Amino acid sequence: MMTDTEIRAAIQAGELEIEPLTDDSLQSASYDFGVGDEAFVSGSDEKINVANKGLVIIDPGEFAVVATRERVHCGPRVAAQIGLCSSLARDGLVLLSGPQIDPGFNGVLIVRVTNLAPKRITMPHQARFLTVQFFRLNHAVDHPYDGPRQGQTGLRPDDLRELAHPDSPTLGGMVRSLSALARDVSDLKTSVKWMGWAIPIIVGLGITVIGIIVALK
Repeated sequence: MMTDTEIRAAIQAGELEIEPLTDDSLQSASYDFGVGDEAFVSGSDEKINVANKGLVIIDPGEFAVVATRERVHCGPRVAAQIGLCSSLARDGLVLLSGPQIDPGFNGVLIVRVTNLAPKRITMPHQARFLTVQFFRLNHAVDHPYDGPRQGQTGLRPDDLRELAHPDSPTLGGMVRSLSALARDVSDLKTSVKWMGWAIPIIVGLGITVIGIIVALK
């Protein structure tokens, strides 16, 4: 695994590219990637322009697809592994993508996350959320990555298709439905309790009124 010095040396030698490159994001043995300009959250109808909105909001149980701010290009002797920054992991965010960046890959990273916490999680535009560890291979690979993700610059329709499907209930939606059901049950219990002491009073009053009417006759 590369140290910060080795990451810098690999960039200077052209074995690795990270754009934009900032000193604050370089850690002792990793590099932190930031939230890019595009994202999509389950339960919404359209892609989020994070640059304009300023942040990504992920409610409990919801899924999100987020593009990184940085583009990375790994040479044929460099591979990488991705993980969430520890602060977000402690908050309850879980990474669903990765974990490997293949030698030869060139493009922004598109990552999927889900919020398993009981509260919403917010990620500001360009805030560091993904940590990437780089590894130098003993030999260059024979077949650098040349798959469908090569050269990607942002979210694509297939990144959104499953989350945007109108017939696919989200965990967040089910959580909200269960919460609403719990409130309805609580209201019903309150109504039943009220009826429990109100009905005898009403019946008693009715008997009293009937007794008065009979007495008057």
